[in-house]
Amino acid sequence: MARRARLCIPHLPHLLKLVAVTGARPLASEEARERLLATLVQGLQRFAVRLHAYSLLPDAVYLLATPEDAAALSGLMQMLARRASQAAVTRDQARVSGPSAVWAGRFRSAVLEPQLWALRAMVWVDTAAQRAGLTATAPVWASSSAGVHCGLAGPRGGMPALHLPAAYWALGNTPFEREAAYGRMLQAGLGVAEGVALERALRAGLALGGAAFVAELEQFAGRRLQPGVRGRPRKMSEASDTLVS
Repeated sequence: MARRARLCIPHLPHLLKLVAVTGARPLASEEARERLLATLVQGLQRFAVRLHAYSLLPDAVYLLATPEDAAALSGLMQMLARRASQAAVTRDQARVSGPSAVWAGRFRSAVLEPQLWALRAMVWVDTAAQRAGLTATAPVWASSSAGVHCGLAGPRGGMPALHLPAAYWALGNTPFEREAAYGRMLQAGLGVAEGVALERALRAGLALGGAAFVAELEQFAGRRLQPGVRGRPRKMSEASDTLVS
């Protein structure tokens, strides 16, 4: 069976996640993460993608980005996966299993409604290391955009200016107000339901937003882009009984 084409909508934010196979840690060292960050900079210069947030973990890559064309995201993510794999495996391993052996299949993606989910997804990306228990001794994970968004650090590794969503600008009238407000959001984190919604959308390649937003994308894509109702479909007699009562 042919795999379903990935949903990619230009000019809308996409949540992206690249996960290593079980037991693999291709980005375990700070050096490896710095190399991948340099690759990300190169990719942003090569592909028409605006980056909003990123987190590089030992076993995963999280991005929030908006593509200018449909092929840009795939090009960028394939470049990141290939470079990280080449650095993580030996030449003999690469000859046997291929350069993508350290990654668990294709990258995951979800299209987000900007007004409702861009800022939430930004917080979710910036707190990925916190959820993984990697930030016990530091306020923010160095291999992420959290420090930039909070005003605790400048762009690293030649990283161009991050494109901040409108909801971030609405956090305050001055940079200090916005950075302080965002810092409080990072400390609080997202609610459980919001995190589950983002994970579910990523896992299934869905769209996340209001009913009108999702319906419009479903019409554009020609397929369902929201989770179905769990459980077995009701029989006609059960439905009739419900209508009669």
